[in-house]
Amino acid sequence: MEQIKIPICEASLNNTSRADITRDPASNQNAGVTEIVLSHNSAQVGYELVLPMLAHQSRNCEDRWFTWVAPENVSKSLLQQYGFDLRKVRLIHTKSDIETLWVLWDALQNGNSAMVVGSLREISSTDCAKLEDAACQGDTQGLLLRVR
Repeated sequence: MEQIKIPICEASLNNTSRADITRDPASNQNAGVTEIVLSHNSAQVGYELVLPMLAHQSRNCEDRWFTWVAPENVSKSLLQQYGFDLRKVRLIHTKSDIETLWVLWDALQNGNSAMVVGSLREISSTDCAKLEDAACQGDTQGLLLRVR
């Protein structure tokens, strides 16, 4: 069985303010990007499974945002139905995968969000690695949702 290596990141504990944190992308424990691939035949069922988990995350973001770069069919009223804490949610709609990728990178890297969720149709391994680095720099958890 092939072993999977998962990058682990850890913010420096020597600094007290978020602005002063020196981040080492090789050592942040809570940062990184996870990808969930949903079957196009059962994407609706997949979203029904994922939404309650994301709602739980939105309620546990504490002092940072839960940011979702979402497709147009995801609305604040839908999120409210699943129990999201809308006071902590930033819902962003983009027009293209390129724009989505840029917004995801920026949200992961700037450190204002505890979790950043994005929906992309395709992503290259290079772009995935760039998002992973951005998540480590921002000490942020990322989640990519894709339908195949």
